Amino acid sequence: MQSLTKLWAVLVAIAALLVPAFALAQKPQTIHVVALDSDDASEDQADALTSAIRNRVRNSPSFQLVESNQSLSTLLPALKCPSRPDSACLARIGDQLKTDRFIWGYVQKAPMPHQVTAEVHLWTRGKPEQVAKETYSDNLKDQNDDALRRIATSLYEHLTGQATQGTITVHANGAQAGTVLVDGKPAGQLDHGAATLLVGSGAHTIEVQADGMSAPAQTVNVAVNTSSDVTFDMKALATATPVGPSGPSHVKRTIGFITVGVAGAAAIAAAVFGGLYAGDAGKLDDYRKFVPSTEQHICTTDASTWAGVSFNSVSGAQACSARDRADTEGSIAWVLGGAAVGLAAVGIVLIVTDHGKEEGAPPPATSLRVLPSFGPTGAGLSAVLSF
Repeated sequence: MQSLTKLWAVLVAIAALLVPAFALAQKPQTIHVVALDSDDASEDQADALTSAIRNRVRNSPSFQLVESNQSLSTLLPALKCPSRPDSACLARIGDQLKTDRFIWGYVQKAPMPHQVTAEVHLWTRGKPEQVAKETYSDNLKDQNDDALRRIATSLYEHLTGQATQGTITVHANGAQAGTVLVDGKPAGQLDHGAATLLVGSGAHTIEVQADGMSAPAQTVNVAVNTSSDVTFDMKALATATPVGPSGPSHVKRTIGFITVGVAGAAAIAAAVFGGLYAGDAGKLDDYRKFVPSTEQHICTTDASTWAGVSFNSVSGAQACSARDRADTEGSIAWVLGGAAVGLAAVGIVLIVTDHGKEEGAPPPATSLRVLPSFGPTGAGLSAVLSF
């Protein structure tokens, strides 16, 4: 019984020692973020980055941000420190802030146009100082900008050793503006053909979207605390000439009008030959009035009897010749007249039955064709129905 009592007393003592230590280990460490200093051209960028870093610290489980408006530009002259503080000056800043750790740094114009460089330090009492740098577009002046928040996270993780991400710098040759996609999702905007992205470690598919240009997607393996460069050679998209929708085709109607026109010409020609026929046939009829009634076929008998006889200056031989011409002219007139009727009928059918169809549409399942026919004895029509 006494043994159990002693064992219980030992366990209680150990627990009393471990609980405070465990609670202390779990308590977040306090940290200051001193407002970053800047040159005259980068003041807005420095203010925005300071706020973004402070927001990142607020969301960290390992640190507790000490809310303060202290800035490097006021601390350095107040503590008689050089523009680039040395270790002694940094210790005095720590004493002034009553802290064992604080973040400080600079934002200055970069050698590249439209870029700034941020140099950020983490000072911890009794430990080596940590330094991280980032160069990014000078148009990032909003602390809530996603791109600036990624840069603040990258700086924070590099300084504190809590990195789970790496950096990708995208270069788009031939494109000044556009969107960078990481694994199919927009992750940043091109600025003068470049973009710097903070992404998680591992393999990622990178794409660039720019107006009128494209490039194949690329896969990049990102390691923690490393920076990778990927270059896209943007090519202009092939532009196709827009083709408007074609209207309905009226081929049958066109052929119908042509056919009616040809029918009209044939009718006119038939009328001309009909007039010639009437004139030549009348000459023989007028001449026959002067021959005996028993001689009705003067053109088939010996015409020498009538050679010297004339009527209205037309001899018997001329009358017979006119009759021969009349036979030919009459046949031509009939053929042309029949052709005119047939062609006119075909043209009218084509015009009436043409409802138009889209170019390239399949032919109808059934169709009716009307075909004219001509011969020495007349003209006719035939209908063909196709299934």
